Amino acid sequence: MGAISVVGAQWGDEGKGRIVDYLASKADAVIRYQGGDNAGHTVINEYGKFALHIIPSGIFSKDTINIVGAGTVVNFDRMIDELKNIPEEFHNNLFIDVRAHLIFPFNKDLDGAEENTRKSNDKVGTTKCGIGPTYADKASRIGLRAGDLLLDENILKDKIEHLLSSKNKTLKNYNLAEYTVKDIFDKAMVWKNKFKDKIQDCLPIIEKLVKQGKTILLEGQLGVMRDIDWGVYPYCTSSSTTVGGACALSGVPFREIKSVVGIVKAYTTSVGGGPFPTELFDDVGEKLRRIGGEFGATTGRPRRCGWLDAVALKQSAYLNSFTDIAITKIDVLDDFDTIKIATSYTVDGKTTDYLPDTEAQKRAHVNYEVVKGWMTSTKDCRTWESLPEEAKKYILRIEELIGVRIKYISVGPERDQLIIR
Repeated sequence: MGAISVVGAQWGDEGKGRIVDYLASKADAVIRYQGGDNAGHTVINEYGKFALHIIPSGIFSKDTINIVGAGTVVNFDRMIDELKNIPEEFHNNLFIDVRAHLIFPFNKDLDGAEENTRKSNDKVGTTKCGIGPTYADKASRIGLRAGDLLLDENILKDKIEHLLSSKNKTLKNYNLAEYTVKDIFDKAMVWKNKFKDKIQDCLPIIEKLVKQGKTILLEGQLGVMRDIDWGVYPYCTSSSTTVGGACALSGVPFREIKSVVGIVKAYTTSVGGGPFPTELFDDVGEKLRRIGGEFGATTGRPRRCGWLDAVALKQSAYLNSFTDIAITKIDVLDDFDTIKIATSYTVDGKTTDYLPDTEAQKRAHVNYEVVKGWMTSTKDCRTWESLPEEAKKYILRIEELIGVRIKYISVGPERDQLIIR
């Protein structure tokens, strides 16, 4: 079958976990290929409701291998807490690649300190989970990786000492408490004792799956608009959230990716700083937030809400070569008599249907197309034919604007609340 890459097509929080949970039931492996525990995927199944932050969303499929991949950054303390909420019968198929970088307490300290130095209107909106500083250590080639936990203890201590010689200087500059080699080594030993059997070189596993023609699901975190290169820099994450990132960071060659599913929420939300052109500051935005339960799975922060942005989606579709679209939370729009779609921007007096760079987005005026709502519940719909006519028109209009077929339509959080065209 080859690999399927699932990509968030907006600013994140599109409902990727809900779609991955469905696709994982048919997959032989799920690889989380980038990011850390700074965003969550909410999965609802017969076992309960789970907010997964670093563990792949395929964890609830007993026959599915779940890999926290080479491109991720891992806080093992958070993983320990996350596993406590997942039945032990699902723990056996979880593995962490030796190349995944480790998030230490000082990375979290520095994440918060760096954010606090920014002016209020220029804050990135970091969750202060240490993601950015850990990726910075990776790029500076001083970071520690999961595989380092398995090294001879003296070698590990030398690596920790080298890392701390840099980190403690920075901590001191922020008037933060410094760490000793013993502090970090003791933490590393706790992680080693817990995860030593799960830390593996996963590339041979992945290569074998690829050569056997198995189905591999590639799961990213956040959305294209938070990509380090193509997103709203600097209000972005520190790794690539695109299908290009899936190739570079998962260990699956690009030729093996047979389909790319873009996940689109029926409206748009964002958590964090930076421009968000369709954001609503009125009662409509509050209504979307209330009905949609738009609060961050990691932080609980209220999400910024706005109408669907077809300009941004069209760019996401191009950058990722989406083969299919999954649209989530159609049911949230059941009580809106009119719905808007952003179809172009006006920037500095010029109209464009192309998404400009960050600073121009801040000056953009959004031009909307208004469509009629359906004012009836879609929650019990299970087929395309059973959807209200106006809901079908809305979906087809989005499909027309972005040029990709919408294959999956979610009308609620439960596993069976999914229409497949």
